[in-house]
Amino acid sequence: MTPSPGASPAERPGPAPAPAPSPTGSAPAPAFASGPADRPAPPPVPLSVLDLGAHLPGAPAEQAVLDIVETARTADACGYHRFWVAEHHASPVTASSSPAVLIATIAARTRHIRVGSGGVMLPNHAPLTVAEQFATLQALHPGRIDLGLGRFSGGTAATHDLLMAALRRGPDAAAEFPALVDELLGFLHHAGPPAHRFHALDLAPHPAGPPEVHILGASGNGARLAAERSLPFVHGHHLGRSKCRPDAVDHYRAAWTPGATGAAPRVIVAVNTVCAPTDEEAELRAVRAAAYAVRRRAAAAADAPLDPAREDALARELVAEEQVVHGAPAAVSARLAALAADLGADEVMLVPYELTGADRGRTLRLLAGASPQRDVPPQTRSGRVPGHPRPGGSQDEPPHAEVSLSTASAAGVTN
Repeated sequence: MTPSPGASPAERPGPAPAPAPSPTGSAPAPAFASGPADRPAPPPVPLSVLDLGAHLPGAPAEQAVLDIVETARTADACGYHRFWVAEHHASPVTASSSPAVLIATIAARTRHIRVGSGGVMLPNHAPLTVAEQFATLQALHPGRIDLGLGRFSGGTAATHDLLMAALRRGPDAAAEFPALVDELLGFLHHAGPPAHRFHALDLAPHPAGPPEVHILGASGNGARLAAERSLPFVHGHHLGRSKCRPDAVDHYRAAWTPGATGAAPRVIVAVNTVCAPTDEEAELRAVRAAAYAVRRRAAAAADAPLDPAREDALARELVAEEQVVHGAPAAVSARLAALAADLGADEVMLVPYELTGADRGRTLRLLAGASPQRDVPPQTRSGRVPGHPRPGGSQDEPPHAEVSLSTASAAGVTN
């Protein structure tokens, strides 16, 4: 794990030149070369975070939501590139149902990290509303807002139809996803055919640069949509082997079409991750989180309670199905680098496979062990971080470096 300057993958197509000053005006920490000295090191692979907002049933709702914000502040202090939140509905074990509200709070309480949705389930919403919300966020936090888009409801199979009715959407709303994406892009970029029925509507506010739009997916459909719209693709490796097509990234690259929203393909891979001081502890924590899911499923099916041996076996099967990368920091770093190299990913997005905010924060701190910024800065009652300039202010920021993987560390490592 090596700290690297806070540039996007698209800005690092080859061996890095001498580090440029960071956007805050201070020199970033150097990127350390790995691999033989007689060949150029590969570009670093930034690390980001997707927080699903998981919590134990019965946990106070206020604490569950605040845990997401605190995890974001930890990620910011450790040098992660992005922090995204999800959209889940009618779930007793997730606290992230309103991405735009969470993003506004997180962006106001962090300094450097990009903040976004992973993702907004677009068929649940009017594209104009989403465009206005994220344009407002971008105007408030220029250059820091991402808009990840998904095609499903954010509910479960058991709640899908009722949820769609509550949202005043048809049960097959996901089929409209490509058209909704086009409508949204038309608002954000004020582009598209003049014959489009909403072309005459101007987005307000309309910041100088729109938020960065990404398509989330695990299949060829999402990959092709991202490629045809010239958008980055977020590969849902964390969704599990049964849902995630390993060739989706190949479909994306094969179908790539350069356009106004992107000149070259960009791939982020989202990976379930547990990190602990030792491999044994990380495995126990991953199995513990999976066992909790196994118990919930058994209860929902009105099955008899499982005996401990059977529960443990099912939990370990679930850890394998959901492709959880777990271990001590060096092992996790190497396995993530191997996965990034195998997929040709430009970025790795950690999905902490944890039940509490404290555990999620610990995974992030351990994996960012090479980052020079360890401590989360204190926060005032208003939520403003001391030392963070108010809008229009000129207070200097401290040095900041991003944490990244080097794909060179993947040599000889298998997942």
